[in-house]
Amino acid sequence: MNTKNYFYSPVDDIIGVKTNIENFSFSYGMAMPYTDESNFNNSLIKITLNVVKGRVEPTKEEKEKMGKFHYFNGFPDKGEMYYERNFLYGKKLQFKVSGIDTNNIEITVNKNYMRFVKHRFMNIHSIGYILTDIINLRLMHNNLAPLHCSGVVVNDNCYGIFAPPNTGKTLTAMTLCMDNNSKYKFIAEDLALTNGKDIFAVPWTSTFRYYDTVDTSRFSKFLNNLTEKISVLELLSFGKTEPITDYVKDISLKAKIKGIYILDRGEVKNYDITEQEAFDRINTLDRYEFNYMRAPTIIAYEYFNRKTNIEYAYTRERELLKEMISNADFLRVISTDNALNYAKEIEKEMKE
Repeated sequence: MNTKNYFYSPVDDIIGVKTNIENFSFSYGMAMPYTDESNFNNSLIKITLNVVKGRVEPTKEEKEKMGKFHYFNGFPDKGEMYYERNFLYGKKLQFKVSGIDTNNIEITVNKNYMRFVKHRFMNIHSIGYILTDIINLRLMHNNLAPLHCSGVVVNDNCYGIFAPPNTGKTLTAMTLCMDNNSKYKFIAEDLALTNGKDIFAVPWTSTFRYYDTVDTSRFSKFLNNLTEKISVLELLSFGKTEPITDYVKDISLKAKIKGIYILDRGEVKNYDITEQEAFDRINTLDRYEFNYMRAPTIIAYEYFNRKTNIEYAYTRERELLKEMISNADFLRVISTDNALNYAKEIEKEMKE
């Protein structure tokens, strides 16, 4: 395996990744530029991920003394845990994880696991999904919460855009930033963070590659039409994922929350909602997207290491969402029967 280390910063100063995987990607970064070791060391949450050719397992003597939780093995309060599962032709899927209850997480995974586990299927999760769940847990323990949203910035104020999957939040943010970039700065297209007062950019998610209204090439249009008919194609990768910087000029890394838009499909209308209704909707959207509460690796780790404290993270997440909603000047639903009209409605409000 590669012995060289590569460094990434999915969220500047907050999340850093050190790995021997070139062009590493996961939910927090699908098209991340390389950074350096200094930026990694200055990150709040540090992830070290190494893929190895050999086996990843405790010694036979250690394993006989370890506790067992389904496919996981560990000692109480030792801060580490092993996973092993039999696979085809005598192959084994293995990884070791440590530090989930700290801000320094280390994962060593064997080549078979990385090769064969690419997605999330029942209780078998790819390393990318596992890392995403761990990061989400650690964010709440550091008074930050992930948000399943897009967003734009105007005059240093952030307008968060929330919507159910495939409604148009990414398309809306991209349209505003591409069509009127002198006014709107990009901050998020699918994922962001909040401390209750501010929104932090997670700029390298790049889910916009699926929109043929952004990428007008013939291949993109063909692929999008085909994916609508054969949904499993969403799990496959076609070509190199393009970074947001290929499409927008200005990225805001942090901005104060100013307003919240929630996008609906249906009858054309705009209306304000209460803080409780906004919380119910946004909390439900986050529950759909984020799975740390039910992640097998985190649950098993908490069984051996009680300081993991999943329940605290869940409580803190809800508190931060309520604080963010309370700090917004307005909470508005935009409903339309055409996803291309959301950006027009937001632009119209900005001019009023």
